[in-house]
Amino acid sequence: MRRNHHHHYSRDTREKYYKLYKKAKLKNEKHVIVRLAYKNDISPCLLARIILEEYYWNDVAHDRERGEGRGTLPAGFMTDCIRDIAKLPNPDLAEEIYETIVLDNFYGPAIDSIKKTCGVEYELFLKAYCKRENMCFIDEDQMREEGYDKTPDIRLKIPVLIKNRVVNWIESKASFGDPINHQQYMTDQFLPYKNRFGPGAVIYWFGYVEELGDNEETDILLLHTFPTSSEIVHLRDVYKKEEESIEKLKLEVLEHNSNDNNSELFEKKQDKLLTYVDLFFDSDDEIGAKKLENINLDCT
Repeated sequence: MRRNHHHHYSRDTREKYYKLYKKAKLKNEKHVIVRLAYKNDISPCLLARIILEEYYWNDVAHDRERGEGRGTLPAGFMTDCIRDIAKLPNPDLAEEIYETIVLDNFYGPAIDSIKKTCGVEYELFLKAYCKRENMCFIDEDQMREEGYDKTPDIRLKIPVLIKNRVVNWIESKASFGDPINHQQYMTDQFLPYKNRFGPGAVIYWFGYVEELGDNEETDILLLHTFPTSSEIVHLRDVYKKEEESIEKLKLEVLEHNSNDNNSELFEKKQDKLLTYVDLFFDSDDEIGAKKLENINLDCT
């Protein structure tokens, strides 16, 4: 249905819909917009918006030039009319629009409210999961207060590895990831996040088209659920483990009068640790990230 929406917005098509609507209403027919929508494979709420605009152009706004376009109406005027049908001077049209709001399962004020509520709910889930995994992060509200122009749902202060991929931010999407929406998100959100903060992850809580996950060149990891503890590697844990190992070797070197083998192993461990940390924080570089994925922390 969505792929065909642009075909319904030509002037001739819009006028045709409005003429059909008026003709049916002259016969006192009911459920006109809904029946037209199903017959022409268009969302009832979107068709209601088209007919409402044509109503104002043809029957209300006689003082406007037709060629001026919809921009001559106040910004948000049509949206306000659909959300509050009591503002409409035509009771029959108001009833028809209300019916589309109730019956449309994909668009309209009711669906927008459901989507917004669902989105907030899953953002809270994401924060709870991050806290459970002891991730250090700030949310989008805190980022706005700090003046960021692009704000993912979660910005990790300390990056982590998820499924051997470096993650600096996480975006929650309480929807199914289809190619059309995903491409729009890539342009408006994901790529700007990546350009500002480095590689990140997106969780489509209701799944996504499998082909979308095959594109790894953008450094954006797609998930359908929050990763398990075994799939998450914290930098601080790796650093602490390596630091403890080095301290142990340091004591062994002191106790055994600088044994050559242990001293060499100690220097090797220390160099590897420093290299690991440098690569981690330089992980937005493609080569650095690749080396980080393949690095072997066990020097024994």
